Amino acid sequence: MIFRLSRAAIASLALGVAFSMTAAFSPVAAQSAERVLATGTWTKKSYASAGTWTIVERDGETVVRLSADFRTQNAPDLKLFLSPLAAEALTGKNATNGALLIAPLTSSRGAQEYSLPEGADLSKFTTIIIHCEAFSKLWSVAEL
Repeated sequence: MIFRLSRAAIASLALGVAFSMTAAFSPVAAQSAERVLATGTWTKKSYASAGTWTIVERDGETVVRLSADFRTQNAPDLKLFLSPLAAEALTGKNATNGALLIAPLTSSRGAQEYSLPEGADLSKFTTIIIHCEAFSKLWSVAEL
């Protein structure tokens, strides 16, 4: 049995299939909404850090994002922390007192994302810091 469809019917079917596939596979539909909680730039303590940082909430997860133009002096043990201490009170010796470790930096350059530990309460912290634990050196700091 052979079915013959008019050009209008074929166009209508093709449009319907294309619409269904676009809706199902649309990058916009696949992306989740994120809410910016804080953003800023770095202030030099021992070493300058360039670029911006942003803390976002996405799919129930809180993430620290370092911008594509992020860069800082390389060191063997750089880590990202949230600290309850004000920027002016922070030193290499007290930087981790009461601080929450976010993660070791994977690179001293470029875009990066780090998930905050589950249940982290941002209201308990006033600064985000880059600290070298091996040498107790506070690299850079930023107010939340």
